[in-house]
Amino acid sequence: MEKSKKSYHHGNLREELIEKGIEMINEVGEEKLSLRRIAKMCGVSNAAPYTYFKKKSDLLEAMSDYIWKILAMELAKTRKKYENNEDLLVKLGKTYVMFFCENHEYYYFIISRSNTKIDLLSEFSEIENSNQSAFNILKSEATKVLQKADVPNQAIQDKIIAMWALVQGLVTIMIMNDIILKHSEIWEEKIEEIIKSVCIVK
Repeated sequence: MEKSKKSYHHGNLREELIEKGIEMINEVGEEKLSLRRIAKMCGVSNAAPYTYFKKKSDLLEAMSDYIWKILAMELAKTRKKYENNEDLLVKLGKTYVMFFCENHEYYYFIISRSNTKIDLLSEFSEIENSNQSAFNILKSEATKVLQKADVPNQAIQDKIIAMWALVQGLVTIMIMNDIILKHSEIWEEKIEEIIKSVCIVK
């Protein structure tokens, strides 16, 4: 999977401010984050960030939305590419894992957020936020596969939660141990095998 991060210039300053903000939090912590410091990192005036963010909390919310939206786009691309493939769920799970493994700073930022909530239990959440959109792609495709196999509704819900827990757990294991960096090709294959073991319909 191609690395999702992009290089930005001042014609796309909002995204550059967000990326630099994520970078700063990972390096020095949220308490030292400021719009002025980010402006300096981007080589723009102190006033420039205020065109997009009125205060620090607005920037933090934008960072979270930004990461989840990129992930949702990656999942959507995978869904389109493998829509008629029996391994679609496996490919979606792998996309999720690889996205964060290739963007460690995104992972560390997301897990530091106390307001990141995903509705695991309702049929389809009415919450309109970016992190829910990413989850709903996985959830909708899993539901289709499991319903087609006549899996009971409660079992479908349980399996979806198990799948989500699996990919989230794999991300944590891979990043904490730098596994992808050390054994990239072997573990990319292994990730698919592990996810497939849970996605098998029984």
